[in-house]
Amino acid sequence: MRFLSPLSIFFLLFASLTFADEKTVERWTAAEWEFHAAQDWTEAQAFSDVTLDVTFTSEKGTVLVVPAFWDGGNVWRVRFAPTETGIWRFETRCTPEDPGLNGQTGTLKAVPYAGELEVFRRGFVTTREGLKYFVYADGTPFFYLGDTHWSMMAEEFDEPGPNAGDLKVESHFKAIVDRRVEQGFTVYQSEPIGKKINFADGIQLSDVEGFQSMDRYFAYIAQAGLTHANAEFFYPSEMKAIENDEAYLERLTRYWAARYAAYPVFWTLGQEVDDDFYGKFSREKNPYVKVCEWLHRYDPYKHPITGHQENAGAVGRLGNGDKIQPSLFQNVPGHTWYGVQWSRPLNRPFDLSVPKDFWDGGKGKPAILYEGKYCFLWTKDFGARAQGWYAFLTGLYGYGYGAADIWLYRGKYDMNTTSRHDGVSTVTPEDKAAPWSKALEFPSARQMTLMKQFLQAREWWKLVPEFAGDEMKFVPENQDVFYVGAHEQAARFIFYFYSPGPATGTLQALPAGRTLSAVWFDPQTGESKEPVCVTVAEDGTAALPKKPNDEDWVLEVH
Repeated sequence: MRFLSPLSIFFLLFASLTFADEKTVERWTAAEWEFHAAQDWTEAQAFSDVTLDVTFTSEKGTVLVVPAFWDGGNVWRVRFAPTETGIWRFETRCTPEDPGLNGQTGTLKAVPYAGELEVFRRGFVTTREGLKYFVYADGTPFFYLGDTHWSMMAEEFDEPGPNAGDLKVESHFKAIVDRRVEQGFTVYQSEPIGKKINFADGIQLSDVEGFQSMDRYFAYIAQAGLTHANAEFFYPSEMKAIENDEAYLERLTRYWAARYAAYPVFWTLGQEVDDDFYGKFSREKNPYVKVCEWLHRYDPYKHPITGHQENAGAVGRLGNGDKIQPSLFQNVPGHTWYGVQWSRPLNRPFDLSVPKDFWDGGKGKPAILYEGKYCFLWTKDFGARAQGWYAFLTGLYGYGYGAADIWLYRGKYDMNTTSRHDGVSTVTPEDKAAPWSKALEFPSARQMTLMKQFLQAREWWKLVPEFAGDEMKFVPENQDVFYVGAHEQAARFIFYFYSPGPATGTLQALPAGRTLSAVWFDPQTGESKEPVCVTVAEDGTAALPKKPNDEDWVLEVH
């Protein structure tokens, strides 16, 4: 005879009841419930003093405690995305006790997601101990390809805006999101610059209205299937006004998690706060360390958290005892990945010290090229394209692309100078003035699609950088050969050659007499050349074919 557990009996009885407001919710998608306070709380009390938590319990016994948030007047809301199918029950707990908020119960029915978006089919993106790349909840590797929007809240939501040009769009913001999804991007990287919220004097009704406006952006990004790598609250310079008020800052962190944790997100803390926002915070008392801990505490889904790093010349994983400081967040509870700010000149051989630092010392956490040189600010299409390839082939399994007037909408930063930052491109003020409507179609954005398709087809997560171990031995033909390389168990080799000449080099330590197939792939067009057969000599060496021309090329060798 099969006996039911007390929890199973409870669910059988509970599920038999009919609730007028019971929701049917697709797994991993956010649903919302509204609760009304019975007491008259002031705005200050509603934000600072009233704590409402909602405990969701699944049929299998999974328990998620989700913080609710004040949404103006006597309204509190909770957003919840079920992680399992079946019946969930919930119960509210409010302190101080309010009869309208405390002890409210209900159920929801979670059903399988019926759409085609990967993040809801497979579950929120996460990290797993020992893996150097992100995965969906079901374990499938996640290809991190981000688009950068530091001034997200300045992007017009309900109109095309002045820089739309001839594009016939109703929303500047939606037009970019939709196009990036079409191009294969998977992540929207944002700062809330342009927000209409004043954090310096507490959260009031006017600020709640600013949050409600921000909700539209978060919801649309999620509905498009993108994971939102969002930096909390504000640009970090605003933190100076409240950094010593820990009670308020913790409350604010809880509020942020309550509003946005039910969406597919990465928490990226503040811009360049690892290690200390270039000396503007105390390394010993950086307020974002506490924010990291609190986010981890209040987020029921335990989304990945990083502190957006200063440039690689200032902070790394291990540091070097000189100018480069070690990451301040690497041992902070909740920190699970590294958002690396790094850019390389393209007129010299590759320096592997930065990716090697994170690969060797990263404690198994993913590290991605979160911020590099933006297209038509400090580089052009070649540089923007190259950054993606060298990130993935050096073990930084992700890339945050950025383009003029999108990375910082209508920004003035470094717009009036001529830049030669990458060693090969001259970017003039006229180049930098490209509006987002043109930047949206830069060739390098489409070329990110080609890169993603190529790497996905070759199971990129199995590729190991050349510097990791001694299985791959490649000797460039001369010192003017610029390249990065990776391999899969020394059976497949992939090179990205970016030097202007035709020279390549020689693979070594191969089985003598073996025949290799070498195929050139054009990262600009997505076309492949006919395979070239290469025979391994008796000394175990194989001379790789010359590049088809002076452009950058990808070579795959089996």
